[in-house]
Amino acid sequence: MKKKYIAFNIAIITVALLLFFGFGISVTRSNLYDEAGRIITEITDVYVNNYTTPQNAVKHTSGDTRVTVIDSTGRVIADSVEIDVSAMENHMNREEILNALADTPKTVIRKSETLGVDMVYYAKKAVTGDGYVFIRTALPIRSAQNYALQTVPYLLMIMAGVITITSIVSMIFGMKLLDPVKKIGENLREVKNGSYKPILPDTGDDELNSVICGINDVSEALQQTLREAESGKQRLDYILNHIMDGIVVLSAADGTISLCNKAASAIFGVTEAEGRGYALLTSDRTWNENVKELLTDGGRMSGELEDDGKIYSYTMSRLENGIAVIVLSDVTAERNSARMRSEFFANASHELKTPLTAIKGFNEMIGMKTADSDIREMSRKIGKEADRMITLISDMLDLSELESTSELHPETLDAKQIAEEVADTLAPLAAEKNVTLTVNGSGRVRAEKEHLTELIKNLAENGIRYNHSAGTVKITVTESGNKTVISVADDGIGIDDEHQSRIFERFYRVSKSRSRETGGTGLGLAIVKHICSLYSAEISLRSKPGVGTEITVSFSQ
Repeated sequence: MKKKYIAFNIAIITVALLLFFGFGISVTRSNLYDEAGRIITEITDVYVNNYTTPQNAVKHTSGDTRVTVIDSTGRVIADSVEIDVSAMENHMNREEILNALADTPKTVIRKSETLGVDMVYYAKKAVTGDGYVFIRTALPIRSAQNYALQTVPYLLMIMAGVITITSIVSMIFGMKLLDPVKKIGENLREVKNGSYKPILPDTGDDELNSVICGINDVSEALQQTLREAESGKQRLDYILNHIMDGIVVLSAADGTISLCNKAASAIFGVTEAEGRGYALLTSDRTWNENVKELLTDGGRMSGELEDDGKIYSYTMSRLENGIAVIVLSDVTAERNSARMRSEFFANASHELKTPLTAIKGFNEMIGMKTADSDIREMSRKIGKEADRMITLISDMLDLSELESTSELHPETLDAKQIAEEVADTLAPLAAEKNVTLTVNGSGRVRAEKEHLTELIKNLAENGIRYNHSAGTVKITVTESGNKTVISVADDGIGIDDEHQSRIFERFYRVSKSRSRETGGTGLGLAIVKHICSLYSAEISLRSKPGVGTEITVSFSQ
């Protein structure tokens, strides 16, 4: 910076001197031209006033003065330089002659064709006995160029002296001016390195001292901010490395790993993963495809990763600041527990169904053979409870089977036809409850027939069981674009808002006493939800107490 400062000062001084001397030479040259014009005008007036003959006029010349006598037609009749004037061209078109002809004489500067140098010309009429002639005088102006040439050496010496003095002064002043700037730079480097030493504002310049004080304040604040940031980073690193969940941060631009905490490193069995590609973590195809889609399209996705006998649930999100965050949680214990519960659920249901069927059969035989009305009534109650238990166990087995389903074999089904078959099956129940069941519309659904039948049956059966006498249940199938929608609407008792978010949970009942009266198991809607989950169908509920309930399921084709 110091060199630039000195070079800048020298350049400014040099340009200023060149402009000054150029202007001086220009002014001097202009003055010389004016002086030459004044002299030549006076000389011409003398020759005009003393004119007798052309030869006498050109004979008495001195120095560099050239005198030419030209007749009224422009022909040269005498010249103080040229002896043979007959070879000279006509001068009538010369500017000074034209000015004299118009009685407006003035000086003209141009290069002489005869002498080959710049001349100052001036012409004036001289009256003769038979008319007039033009007396033209000329002076060379080489003196102005000579002055310029003589000035150049002095100019160069002056410039050399001024540049030398300027360099010395600029160096001294630059050191005094730029030393504080150098200290400021050193101070900022110290701040960057984690140390801080304030600069003493002792430059002797109030403005520069004020700047230094401001930089000291900023440096101190920056140092404090850096300390706080470093402390925050250490706390964050501690938290990330001691949290149970695995956390991986990727650059959305190229998929390189920006952060991989201790838990994630343990999950994937890697060390020093930062700066390397995400494919380093695992060879799981689904995982890598999900990461690639996340980096390309953004959004949010989730899934499960199985590795070395463990199951990890993960959530991937791409943030707006150009990073992607992946959080992994070990759900092995939860999945094993759920699997064990499901197996117990299925085994217990299966083991209970056989003896209950036998109990029901024996109870029916007792009721048929006894003549005692009390025994018959008790047999009827036993049969009713046995039927409810068998239905419950059947639903439990269905739910267990749905939870363990890993592979589907869908086919294109006529949803209206399936709904009509369900309506035929539920016709006795609808007649018993005095409820009208109707089917309308048309549409196709890609699903297994058993699953679609179970879904429509559970929805319609709920609509019948939780309805009023003379109520209605409408099954409507509509197909629009790439979606088929099945809705089951009733005008029954409805569901309060506080229960609507939980009715798809297993064994959840809005009213336990009413469920026992209607024969509900509390698993019907849980089965519906599982079927929807298998086919990625959307399910929605709209209900109002005393008005009715409508459940809508939307299948993508």
